[in-house]
Amino acid sequence: MSKTDNPHAMRLYDSLVKHTDEQTAQKIANKIPLSKSADINKKFAWAESICADLQNEFDDDTIKKVRMDCACGPEMGKINKIKKLYQASGDANEFVSKMNGLHQGFTLEVADNALLLIYPACYCSCVKRVDKDLSEVWCYCTLGYSKKMFEHILERKVEVKLLESVKTGGNKCVIKVI
Repeated sequence: MSKTDNPHAMRLYDSLVKHTDEQTAQKIANKIPLSKSADINKKFAWAESICADLQNEFDDDTIKKVRMDCACGPEMGKINKIKKLYQASGDANEFVSKMNGLHQGFTLEVADNALLLIYPACYCSCVKRVDKDLSEVWCYCTLGYSKKMFEHILERKVEVKLLESVKTGGNKCVIKVI
């Protein structure tokens, strides 16, 4: 019997319990178990199945809540470093300039009273090494990651929107932070 001990699968299960119910979480988790030792193809197949199951079971608002809540957590040391840069900046443009000078694997831009968080590639360890597209549903987790990161940095609530994603056929991942 396969076991589900992969951290991504465990976070998804906990998020499903939180935003739906335990019976639904069990049903989805038991469909395709995911172990820590799963290879890249098994992880990708799991991600495809999760997207389909979520789309078949829930409305978009619930799907976003589930996926955003199961996001990998941003590293606090990295976030605190970025927060110090933000606090030492006079305005958004200065913050973006300083931030982009750190070469953190993403860039920022100021656009329409918002920040654009831009990743040049998909960094998701579950799907990045398989050259196939996925539903946008999978990428909602990056919204959760971005929201956690920027709410800590800015010390206020933010809204996040996925504008483009590598795994949905885009050239980069772009998240609008409002």
